[in-house]
Amino acid sequence: MAQKYKRRNIFIKKDFQGKLILGYFLFVTGGCLFFLFLLGLFSADTLTLSYNNHDLQLGQTPIMLVKQTLAAHWVFIVTGSAFLVVAAMLITHRIAGPLFRLEKALDSMLNGRLDDTIYLRTNDEGKDIARKINDFNADLSLTVKNLQGNADAITSLLEQARLKTQSLGQDQQDELQAIYWNIDEKNKRIKAICSAYTLKDV
Repeated sequence: MAQKYKRRNIFIKKDFQGKLILGYFLFVTGGCLFFLFLLGLFSADTLTLSYNNHDLQLGQTPIMLVKQTLAAHWVFIVTGSAFLVVAAMLITHRIAGPLFRLEKALDSMLNGRLDDTIYLRTNDEGKDIARKINDFNADLSLTVKNLQGNADAITSLLEQARLKTQSLGQDQQDELQAIYWNIDEKNKRIKAICSAYTLKDV
């Protein structure tokens, strides 16, 4: 889809994006903790010597590793966590934005507006779905326009038929007029249904 506009709002669907960001964060954090647990499990029966500020420390390897890692790299851990949240926010924006736009388009369709065209950015997800919805709206608009054209043609034919029945007897005229009236009423209903839609120019 061609890029028609730029979204400036980062949080488009706050609940959805919040859940995805939390899910990404928990997944990565859980993975790191899982590998730390495995490392601790495999090194549970070993000792580690640590030299810190002229002090020689001795302790079990898993505990010493966690202490030294947190003490030495807490800045990187906090920075990495913040980077992970920002990256997850940007990734979810490419999913939540199109989802929001598709919902708006479907709401328009439910309200009878078939002229709404979905434009997504270059890297957004869901371009195939957007293209199919746009194609559906264009096809349905064309179908409704053809239906309106046929309804107008029926109205014209009914007028011609009424003029030709004037040469018939009164009983035949009354019978045909009743048929014409029924056809005209059905035709008006078709036109009313068609006029309820706002159509796309195709």
